[in-house]
Amino acid sequence: MKVMVIAPYNGLKELIINMKENVDFDLQVEVGDMEKGVALAREALTNGTDIIISRGGTAELIQKEVSIPVVEVEISGYDMLRVLTLLKDYPGKTAIVGFASISESAATVCEILNADIYTYTIQKEDQVEEILIKLKQEGYNVIIGDVITVREAERMGLNGVLLTSGRESVLKAFQNAKKIYAYTKKLKMEFLVAHNIIQNEKAGIVAYNQRLQPVYSNLFYQENLDNLRDKLNLEHLVKEVFQKGEFQTLIFIENEYWKITGCLLENNSELAVFRIERGRLNNEKDIPGVFIISPDENLSVNITNLMISKNEKMKYALEMAEKYSRIEDSIWITGEKGTGKEKLAQYIHFNSSKRQYPLVVFHCDIITEESWSDLLNENGDKAIISSAEIGMVFFKNIDALSVSVQKQLIDYLLKSKLNCRLIASSGHNILSLIEQGKFLHELYYYMSHLALELPSLNERKEDVESLARIYINDFNVKFGKQIVGIREGAIELLKNFKWQGNLNQFKEVIGEIMLVANNTYIEYDDVEKVLKRIKMPIDKETIDLSGTLEEIEQRIIKKVWLEEGMNNTRTAERLNINRTTLWRKLK
Repeated sequence: MKVMVIAPYNGLKELIINMKENVDFDLQVEVGDMEKGVALAREALTNGTDIIISRGGTAELIQKEVSIPVVEVEISGYDMLRVLTLLKDYPGKTAIVGFASISESAATVCEILNADIYTYTIQKEDQVEEILIKLKQEGYNVIIGDVITVREAERMGLNGVLLTSGRESVLKAFQNAKKIYAYTKKLKMEFLVAHNIIQNEKAGIVAYNQRLQPVYSNLFYQENLDNLRDKLNLEHLVKEVFQKGEFQTLIFIENEYWKITGCLLENNSELAVFRIERGRLNNEKDIPGVFIISPDENLSVNITNLMISKNEKMKYALEMAEKYSRIEDSIWITGEKGTGKEKLAQYIHFNSSKRQYPLVVFHCDIITEESWSDLLNENGDKAIISSAEIGMVFFKNIDALSVSVQKQLIDYLLKSKLNCRLIASSGHNILSLIEQGKFLHELYYYMSHLALELPSLNERKEDVESLARIYINDFNVKFGKQIVGIREGAIELLKNFKWQGNLNQFKEVIGEIMLVANNTYIEYDDVEKVLKRIKMPIDKETIDLSGTLEEIEQRIIKKVWLEEGMNNTRTAERLNINRTTLWRKLK
């Protein structure tokens, strides 16, 4: 018996590979969710595969598209118990959304555990979006479900927790596959829908019906884009066209930018037709430090790690970011390295009215002065900031720009008629840099109509446990593990550690701990073993202690004054002197 397993997520593949030695049939394991899984299933038609094993919506979709019998890896009570145990003390409102095979069993487990978790049953995949919108409005921020539900939840900015399948479910699927193979015959059927539309057009033309199925495509599409269909995410764009009548976006695939324009076919509102051509932004793809985030990337709106917070400063920043996403003014984001400034910029953009257009990220500490000259040349083909194909430009670490580039940038911004929104971030005290002549105050005031400040992870100790559980779930999926929690002593170690790299460093450390851990829970020793290997960076921001006592005092006062944003009241309070004395010493 020849079996192909199409796993919707990598962790399931790793689990099955570890069990491969115990099976008595030819087993091939691939990773593919939804349409990609269908593509793999179509390949299985040509290589003599007898049975396909998959899971959830991917299994259902494959069964509709190919003639090979499909066996589903079920989600067992054990699988649900593991996830519910992991999230039982998690802050915020949690809901389980899925087909009856998931929701009914989950409701039973929740009742047994006396867990206050809402369950909702869907009948069709297109119901997922509607119920998630409703749950988000009702304040739910954690959604448990299958791959389809989790992906849609993360697209909306909710925290999706995947119900992973354990060894028991895989073994049961193997047994069912043997039974089906014994009683069924292999059926193969190939069908092609091939119609030539505008054969000589140097762009892809493809038409979809309301069932999200492609019904027409031209030669260019077949030769250049058909194998990228999953990455193009056309099914999602089809929904947009049927809702709005037309849609336009730009997507980066296979090292090229593709401009996608869709509309309803004239005199036939049941067909959505797309034109896919290479975009202008291909001129910028080879510039180091320039990154374009396409609106089809679900990652762009998933700021789960920031949204789950008990910290007042963090909650205020998120509340203001939500409001700022509806305003077109420029925003300045401050915070230490690794606090999530770029992720917050993504959240603001992909929740704004320009979310259907790409977000361009300029890594100001990477881009060379020569490249800036090209980017800020109003008559050049690399003047990306003024391009109509983008929605927002994010200047990451803008304080790393040289003064000469700053002058070029402010001149360009003042002269150009921009269609995009601007966001900038800095990790240093910008007012201090302005006072030292290292940053232009004109550029700062142009870019900082609105302001946001993100706290460091060391200021968010109350969030450490919640963040740890989020990352545990992520790495469970990635590594094929089934860790359900972390011991209290281990949490205290993480809380008391000085996180110089903030969220970025924290996630890396949790990943390393997950690889070390061998038990159902992360233990104190697991965390201690990893933290001991981390070398703490030396703080280079020191006070010059040369000169007289009065000169040293002046340097200290000036440093504190700049750190407090040149606010005399806060500076005096921090130095424990009155404002009159501070004013005299400053003068």
